[in-house]
Amino acid sequence: MVNGSLVSSSSNNSEDLHSVDLEEFKHGGTNITAFRLVDPEKQDIQKVVQDWIYGEKRYNRELDMGQSSNKTETSLMYDAVHLFAKALHDLDTSQQIDIKPLSCESTDTWPHGYSLINYMKIVEMTGLTGTIKFDHQGFRSDFILDIIELNNKEGLKKIGTWNSTKGINFTRSYKEEYTQIVENLQNKTFIVTTILSAPYCMRKVSSNKLVGNAQFEGYSVDLIYEISKILGFNYTFRLVPDERYGSYNKKTKEWDGMMKELLDQKADLAIADLTITYDREQAVDFTMPFMNLGISILYRKPIKQPPNLFSFLSPLSLDVWIYMATAYLGVSVLLFILARQVNLFYKNSDKKYSTGTGFRLLSRVDQFRFTPYEWYNPHPCNKNPDHLENRFKLLNCMWFTIGSLMRQGSDILPKFSPYEWENPHPCNGQSEVLENEFTLMNSLWFTIGSLMQQGSDIAPKAVSTRIVAGMWWFFTLIMISSYTANLAAFLTVERMDSPIESAEDLAKQTKIKYGALKGGSTAAFFRDSNFSTYQRMWSFMDSAKPSVFTTSNVEGMERVIKGKGSYAFLMESTSIEYVIERNCDLTQIGGLLDSKGYGIAMPPNSPYRTAISGAILKLQEEGKLHLLKTRWWKEKRGGGSCRDDISKSSSTANELGLANVGGVFVVLMGGMGIACVIAVCEFVWKSRKVAIEERKQKSSGKPICEAFTDLH
Repeated sequence: MVNGSLVSSSSNNSEDLHSVDLEEFKHGGTNITAFRLVDPEKQDIQKVVQDWIYGEKRYNRELDMGQSSNKTETSLMYDAVHLFAKALHDLDTSQQIDIKPLSCESTDTWPHGYSLINYMKIVEMTGLTGTIKFDHQGFRSDFILDIIELNNKEGLKKIGTWNSTKGINFTRSYKEEYTQIVENLQNKTFIVTTILSAPYCMRKVSSNKLVGNAQFEGYSVDLIYEISKILGFNYTFRLVPDERYGSYNKKTKEWDGMMKELLDQKADLAIADLTITYDREQAVDFTMPFMNLGISILYRKPIKQPPNLFSFLSPLSLDVWIYMATAYLGVSVLLFILARQVNLFYKNSDKKYSTGTGFRLLSRVDQFRFTPYEWYNPHPCNKNPDHLENRFKLLNCMWFTIGSLMRQGSDILPKFSPYEWENPHPCNGQSEVLENEFTLMNSLWFTIGSLMQQGSDIAPKAVSTRIVAGMWWFFTLIMISSYTANLAAFLTVERMDSPIESAEDLAKQTKIKYGALKGGSTAAFFRDSNFSTYQRMWSFMDSAKPSVFTTSNVEGMERVIKGKGSYAFLMESTSIEYVIERNCDLTQIGGLLDSKGYGIAMPPNSPYRTAISGAILKLQEEGKLHLLKTRWWKEKRGGGSCRDDISKSSSTANELGLANVGGVFVVLMGGMGIACVIAVCEFVWKSRKVAIEERKQKSSGKPICEAFTDLH
């Protein structure tokens, strides 16, 4: 019932509402509020009525003076007579009043008339109608009217007072008022305006023709049903004629859509995905939000990109790779420098020192002033050798560092033992040739050991080089562990690159068009925003040709699908959640741009807002709002289809194909190819030097063995 209230004021006999039979209205749910000047239940009035009845009995007359017979007019006449008598009596005590006969046809007046009237203006007394007092013009002032309301249990009940100077004062408590409102809701029928918008209100699919409320289903339909069960009212759905939510036209200064239905008293409630905004709140009343949300971006789900050939480099950024290479070179050089330390015991000798591999480094010992533990005697049987050897040349230091970095170890570690190179003739102290353990089989064994990350049993002995090696191993431990942990995610998770990640990305480009619902709260948010990014986005949308605005959310969703990445739609996050549960090609981009809520709207100053808000709060505490959302978002109408695809893909581990690890094979083959080229170059270079030496030896007559010995 749209106009279910009746306010009685000073119309005919409106102050005698107690004398009207209101039984048929008492249980009909009609709101009747009125003013009264006389309370028939006051003791003063009941005493006067009883005296009147007894007076009539003295003359053997019966007087029926029930409560309905006690009219306001009677009480006013009673007070008027008593006021006149009191004024006349008081005036007679102050001056002599003579009563002279006057003719009705004469123009003469009673000489005491003006005095009596003026005296009546200043007389103050209490009568059946309350305090009787007049102003200087003879109008009654400072009188009180009771505000009464029809109660379905107690009948007419006083709920407040009205004073000519203080205005209205409601005397009933909040609890009494709330109880009365809830009681008035019983069996009341509301006109509920709504709009077709999935999943809030949709037409029910049925082979039979449906009419009335039975033709609709959805979240809003179930919500108003749950509220009606709590408060006990009835309702009838009515679709808004212009299919609009409600926006204010500043030119015509009028609202449209569901807002207009409420303001024109054509509907009692409006329930849909209707956003609570400041402008709407100024025009109508809203309940507490039954759903919280915000604006977000609906966009086409990015296509899965094939893995990069060199994806094994992705776990670390380019800067980190550069820093690691720099650290590798720095540690290698530091090891090379520290490994050149020589014992002061050899300071004054003229012995020669070799860097290993058969090559001699002719240097004076006094050029180095460091630790002696990296130099060793290549001839254990000769206590006074002509030279000492140090294996840590620059390339070997680099090889040790890269071996540590790869967690493989190396046979060329800074072990600093004098037995790393073996003299094939230990008893020959003059032998200048040492043998290397790196035969072909040993090289293969070292390679397989490195592949299995087993390392080697060789370790540094010098304190300085051990500190450097220890710090380097600690560094490689952290870096390799971090790399390994991140590598698993990069190799197993399929990368999906999206051209936009937030609203800022949209604002910075012009290739991807974006829009919103025309006349909706989302468009109003960007239009009225003071944030520079949103202002720029609104300018882009407002000036775009063709228009980027849509007449419905469904149209916006279809435009995103057909756009194939060239269009994004700005809409409420809850609507996006509903769409992406059913269309696996769409997704939500970024977070929420604002925070707001959906509420039930009603005409301004509606007495039912508190009661309906209380019902919504009760449903929220009981978890029914969450159940309703789960039902219509994830279960009904195809909900959860995309969630099933996600669960299937996440239940099994992704297999790594050649596309994921192909880069590692490329690096391996490239390294092997480079090694082969270098080996050929080394062989050619060595052969050339041997040939030159052979020609020299033939010309000099030296044996070829001595030539090879000198070559070392």
